[in-house]
Amino acid sequence: MILVIGGTASGKRTYVQSLGYAVSAIADAELDSRPVLMNLQELVARDPVNAETLLPLLLNKDVVICNETGCGVIPTDIQERATREAVGKLCILLAQNADKVIRMVCGIPILLPGVTEKND
Repeated sequence: MILVIGGTASGKRTYVQSLGYAVSAIADAELDSRPVLMNLQELVARDPVNAETLLPLLLNKDVVICNETGCGVIPTDIQERATREAVGKLCILLAQNADKVIRMVCGIPILLPGVTEKND
């Protein structure tokens, strides 16, 4: 599984499409049979308390795309803070199990160090 993170409009989807995934292969915040899940943060927002239960399902995806959290203003809304924390914790677990983690900045993919690429 490849985890792709980055800010809003940072080029995450375009990067994934450059890997050969068609738009039709990318699910938007829903778990289904498509190989790519985009907007993980929106999926988690529906039930942040149980976010970690999504891990086994997400590890079966080819690619998981998530907006980066934790680098902005801390929300005053307690529910929004809980959601961000759940997204962050889930991304940590995904990164620990990923074949590689890509951070998108201004349309440029950056392979994050610390992840040992796994060979099939």
